[in-house]
Amino acid sequence: MRFSKRPPVDTKAVEDASGVVLHARDLNAQGRQGMIFGPLDMDLAPRQLAVIHGPAGAGKSALLLALCGRFRRTRGTLVIDGIDAMAEPYRAIQRTSVARIADYVVPEDRLTLNESLAERCHLDAVNLKKAEDRVRQIEEIVGFGIDRSCEFEQLEAIERAVASVALAMLRETKVVVIDDADVMVPHNQQKLLFEMFSKLTELDDSTIIAATVDDDMAPPGSLDVELPAHNRVHAVKYLHTNEDADDQPRDPGAPEVTQIPFDSDNTAPFEIPHKAHDATDDHVDNNSQAENSRPDNSPRR
Repeated sequence: MRFSKRPPVDTKAVEDASGVVLHARDLNAQGRQGMIFGPLDMDLAPRQLAVIHGPAGAGKSALLLALCGRFRRTRGTLVIDGIDAMAEPYRAIQRTSVARIADYVVPEDRLTLNESLAERCHLDAVNLKKAEDRVRQIEEIVGFGIDRSCEFEQLEAIERAVASVALAMLRETKVVVIDDADVMVPHNQQKLLFEMFSKLTELDDSTIIAATVDDDMAPPGSLDVELPAHNRVHAVKYLHTNEDADDQPRDPGAPEVTQIPFDSDNTAPFEIPHKAHDATDDHVDNNSQAENSRPDNSPRR
């Protein structure tokens, strides 16, 4: 039997992470064919969104799992809600939740929302009564509810995304990740999608990290992470120069991280999706792995 030795808690990193929900430095992962993602530096404050985008195979799903402490190949520094995720991974995992990852963690199409709610409670060891209280809080925050007798496949795309995140928040959590957040969501509804994600972060002063096809609808104040195409660096659109914050040459294969500034004129009233009504609910997920990962790469949630 082989035991892996955990590194000691990085007290300096924990101190550096004071006031933020997620603190990452030189975060990276390598697989059999080379770098999966990284090196990445980022800090996420309470109630801040992050949008990760890049071409297929860039490592978006693997990075999402890494940022919630579930990707074993990860190296570097990662502090989640004051916990050194490298030294104490299982403690850190308790502060995070997965809404959707590729085809591995996804709501079951043929379950009703009530059935999905009950299943998620079982998987996350959440008391059903407490979950009902959370659902009511979520309804108040987003401003609408969804008929829980509906099967997941009957929902509009934007409702599926919001309900998936809400399901992941049935227990208190600080970091929620969702893959393919904008897939099948009409472009003219994506601004609304991120508005609802922003509202959901109010529940626990958390952060939501969403992987998307592109970043053109990333909301003001969010963190934009662009992953380069592996072996196709010349095709990557860099938002700045090839210098880092200290005027040192940056790794052309590293993710590009950009803070999207707030725009005081870019505010609009919150709208309710046309199909949302009465009661709220959320959904289930199955098992998890990520693109570029293997079955041994992560615990389930």
